[in-house]
Amino acid sequence: MRHMVIYDVTDDNVRNQVSELLKDYGLTRIQYSAFLGSLRHHELNSLLVDLRGLIGEKLENVQIYPVCDACFKGRLEVGKQKRYEYDETKSSISYF
Repeated sequence: MRHMVIYDVTDDNVRNQVSELLKDYGLTRIQYSAFLGSLRHHELNSLLVDLRGLIGEKLENVQIYPVCDACFKGRLEVGKQKRYEYDETKSSISYF
């Protein structure tokens, strides 16, 4: 099933680790702090375990939403879609 993952992580190191972890699970960045992709049930469970290991008791937040096909097809966008090529070691995002 398709899932959208959004996060609000203030710690730079933890934020970079969350981003890399989401990429490792095959998710695609759709916004600076948002990823989208398909996860099987066991992958979702594994991701949750990994995220809990990264975040622990810190005051950080990651939210995961299931997105059914009908909901995804009904999505609305305003403005031009950007492709993100983000270098986690730099503080800026490159658009192309």
